[in-house]
Amino acid sequence: MDKRSVETENRPFGWAFIGCGGIAGGVAKELLKDGGGKIVACWNRTKSRAEKFASRFGCASTDTAEQAITFDGVEGVYVATTHDVHGYYTRLAVSLGVPVLCEKPFTVNANEAREVFGAAREKGVYVSEAMWTWHNKPAHIVRDWVKSGRVGEIKSASVTYAFPMLQFSDNPRLTSPELIGGALLDIGIYPIRYMYELFGMPKKITAEGEKRGGVDISEKITMDYGAFRADLTVSMDKLIGEKLVIEGSDGRITVPFFHMAKRGRLTGKNKDSFKINALLYATQFRRVAEEIRSGKVDSEFCPAQATIDTMTLLDECRRQLGVVYPCEK
Repeated sequence: MDKRSVETENRPFGWAFIGCGGIAGGVAKELLKDGGGKIVACWNRTKSRAEKFASRFGCASTDTAEQAITFDGVEGVYVATTHDVHGYYTRLAVSLGVPVLCEKPFTVNANEAREVFGAAREKGVYVSEAMWTWHNKPAHIVRDWVKSGRVGEIKSASVTYAFPMLQFSDNPRLTSPELIGGALLDIGIYPIRYMYELFGMPKKITAEGEKRGGVDISEKITMDYGAFRADLTVSMDKLIGEKLVIEGSDGRITVPFFHMAKRGRLTGKNKDSFKINALLYATQFRRVAEEIRSGKVDSEFCPAQATIDTMTLLDECRRQLGVVYPCEK
């Protein structure tokens, strides 16, 4: 590696933030604390919000998304807008030849996801979903426990992600059909993706739940794998908690707060555990930056096909629940 390459690898990775809301702010704090990346430019539909973000995090605020994406020093784009325009801004960055890390849900549905990834492949541009669970080590440890047979034959799996978010927030992104709201795409995506990553596509998926104002607010989902079932509980108006439990013939895996896990246990015949103290957002951004700088066009940690398959499962759940977004009519 020549001197210039070493300097490139060592300098902070330059990001453009498209969307400057609460999630973007939380990510930015970790990114700057970690030091592996820097925010070069930002844009938001509400200009005053972008200006406030820029002042807080030391970057340029631009008048258009295109200007932020192509700003001098930008190596990658982080899309953190409302769900309805994730696909639009990802496609925009791809058309401009700039790599993208796009927040979940990646797009509105699987067809749009295929279109976006297809465009990225044609242009040879890196695109990954910001599914931070799978850009971090804990989920991979759990998958290794399962795949290596340390828990034995799988007997059952249960995943709960249920918090009364609606009691504490009136943010329209949670409840507006136009903004692709609802529990399923906001938080249900995590347990569905987790089961997919551990066990693949199920033989059958079924969903039933409660709707309000055109979006789902809670559901019970079953992913049938033939020899066992994975039972998922998702809600944004009930307090049940967040936990993953996998029962096997030789042991049990327990992971609290599984989507942002920092600890987990394997008990039974084979005992093991993990406990980490990493900055999860920052780790995600470091890994994506490394993949982009190495010339990859698909993420090793969060590949395109996994995102498309997960969106396909979400589409089927929405079909059964009767949730159709205005943009799909």
